[in-house]
Amino acid sequence: MLSVAEARERILSHFQPTATEGIPLAACANRVLAVDISAPYDLPLFDNSAMDGFAILAGDTSGSSLTLSVVADIPAGSTPTVKLKPGQAARIMTGAQLPEGATAVIPVEDTDFHNREAGTAAPEKISFSRVVNAGENIRPRGMDIHAGQIVLKKGQTLKPQDLGLLAMLGIAAVQVHRKPRVALLSSGDELLEVDAPLESGKIRDSNSYTLAALVESAGSEVLRLGVAKDTRESVEELFQKAIAADVDFILSSAGVSVGAFDYVKEVVEANGSLNFWKVNMRPGKPLAFGKYLDKQFI
Repeated sequence: MLSVAEARERILSHFQPTATEGIPLAACANRVLAVDISAPYDLPLFDNSAMDGFAILAGDTSGSSLTLSVVADIPAGSTPTVKLKPGQAARIMTGAQLPEGATAVIPVEDTDFHNREAGTAAPEKISFSRVVNAGENIRPRGMDIHAGQIVLKKGQTLKPQDLGLLAMLGIAAVQVHRKPRVALLSSGDELLEVDAPLESGKIRDSNSYTLAALVESAGSEVLRLGVAKDTRESVEELFQKAIAADVDFILSSAGVSVGAFDYVKEVVEANGSLNFWKVNMRPGKPLAFGKYLDKQFI
């Protein structure tokens, strides 16, 4: 009798990735990448400020009191046109592109400029009295990602933060694997639909809801076939519906043990083959895996 690990390994060895499809970025959450994704350009794309403050030449600072003329105001999203010279500064916002000549950014709170309300014009001059090191509060081009770098790998499931990265890289459509389609059926005369009136000797079909949720949470689509009665004809009818729908995989709850009315295993063997039956676990010992026609079955 197979162990759980052996059964899992044998099952997985019989599956291949589904075909690929290109889908819009907005629909990519929780999908599986079919190709590696390389960055088309550096991120950041340009040297930019990590703080609201003033772009300066670090060489101007010595630790003694210093006053600089403010010659430009650079909001995020603008293109600087000024080239800073010694003794000059430019007010700059977080994320804004550094002007030519700037080698550091001093945060606004480290200067004597205290009027920071929205809409306030840049001052004519600023003063401060500390040394500012070259590169301070600057995010250099390519600091996070270099052009050509593989940022997402084939086979990984796309998370929300991955979609944000793809958006930053201007990738509007992505090649992913098609979602596997799984046909799900239950078996047994004792089963009632969830909204059916209770009857003596009957139970509700609860397993199919658990299994459907598990299948969907794993990134697959579920085709619910309903409940097969305890007849071979009823079981075969649902299996044929799965074939007609061209699913990738058939998943059955019950019907594979040694009961007098367990027809699922018999139907599979008559129309395909069983790879194994029974796994060394409890509950769930009579687990069957095989093929019904050309479709994998558990």
